[in-house]
Amino acid sequence: MSTPTPKKRSTILVAVGAGVFVVGTGLAALATHDDGGSKNAARSDTPVAAAAPAGNVTAAAGGAGFTIPADHQAMAVQVPFVQGLAGYAKAGDEVNVYGVLKDNAATASVIDPVGKLVLQKVKVLAVNPGADGGNATYMLAVDTHDAEAIAYLTSNEKVWLTLARDNQNTLLPKGFGANNA
Repeated sequence: MSTPTPKKRSTILVAVGAGVFVVGTGLAALATHDDGGSKNAARSDTPVAAAAPAGNVTAAAGGAGFTIPADHQAMAVQVPFVQGLAGYAKAGDEVNVYGVLKDNAATASVIDPVGKLVLQKVKVLAVNPGADGGNATYMLAVDTHDAEAIAYLTSNEKVWLTLARDNQNTLLPKGFGANNA
């Protein structure tokens, strides 16, 4: 068998390169194929949400997956290490959310700062404990009212979490401040 001449060798390399280009372009087209949805829809290599049975939504991020219950949404909440249960909470737990209300916008009748139970038995979907005792991030299943309360508290006040017991009855929030210590 004879060795290809430089001209034949370059022709072969060009043909192989063109073939790789065509196959790569075809694979890229398949990967970004629009299923008839919006042409302006954002695309991501990480699956964000997919429909699941019974109205639930399954989500995945960074290798951790969870299911968002029907009529709820997932909300990420960052809480300092101790206020966020010091690493004891895990996915599947339920937490109670307490707020330390300094500005009193949520409770016009209260003059002094007060600590108060705000939400009960909120399902934890995922936990990122933070590094070296830093802030923990909780992915919580919340309805719209709960999301509004948490957004307000984390933006303007302080939040503390407690682990809820499996058989916890409804807790009656009284509020605690300097006037009722």
